[in-house]
Amino acid sequence: MDATGETGDGDGDGDATGDGDGDATGDGDGDPATGDGDGDPTTTGGVDTDMDGVDDGEDNCPEVANPNQLDYDGNGMGNVCDVQTFTMAAGMMNTTAEAGALAQSCQIPLMIEVIGGEVRIQLTDDADVAAFEIVELEVADIPEQLCNLGPIQATVSLSDFLISNGAGDFPVSMPHTLEQHDGGQIAGDTDLPHPVVATAILSAAIGEDAPMDSDLLLEDGAFPTFTANITGGGAMGVLSWADPQFEVATSVFEVEIAGNPVNIDFELRGLTGSVTLTP
Repeated sequence: MDATGETGDGDGDGDATGDGDGDATGDGDGDPATGDGDGDPTTTGGVDTDMDGVDDGEDNCPEVANPNQLDYDGNGMGNVCDVQTFTMAAGMMNTTAEAGALAQSCQIPLMIEVIGGEVRIQLTDDADVAAFEIVELEVADIPEQLCNLGPIQATVSLSDFLISNGAGDFPVSMPHTLEQHDGGQIAGDTDLPHPVVATAILSAAIGEDAPMDSDLLLEDGAFPTFTANITGGGAMGVLSWADPQFEVATSVFEVEIAGNPVNIDFELRGLTGSVTLTP
């Protein structure tokens, strides 16, 4: 290139082509070979906010780049900006509560009846990943369960039982395929345990004493990896667990026995069963 900006092709426009049009693509509009003169990679001259090659007027997700424009549930919104939300959840799961105090412990098989909740799912634009979030699961009250701690016989109940997401948005995911996407299906196993927080009111009655209530907070807990089967483009789904040994959550809380404070070590172990989801 000489001092005037000429490239040696003799056309005087300063670019590498010899056509004298003033840009490097040969179409004279100054943008990448589209000929529409607007400076972006689209061919229509329209606005493309997310720069994914699809004009906003035709883009099913105009503010988030999704060049494939895939739409799992066919509602006109692209996967990357359309979260599938299931607001009805119902099912039965089994776990075991273990309580320990005064060098004694007891195990209480618990039936967790899910009576409501919210689960969210989102797919990527190229349908290679399905991400899941258990926002919350509402659990029916668990009536009196007997726990023998050596000489102490306790009756334990759980009420206002709520299990919620213990991390950020969509903490677990699973591989997905375009074939599954086109068939309206999401099926597979999650890559990680799902972080959860559980809260409840735990009522413990010792012998003939009146029940004592304690706030039960199970932090830093997790559900084991689960199997998902979503069908009909999100019309319904099932989440299933099958790990009887997984440590779901632990906590320590205080009760009063014979006028003395006693720490109770509490653990939920194992999770088996399933939850059915509908929008």
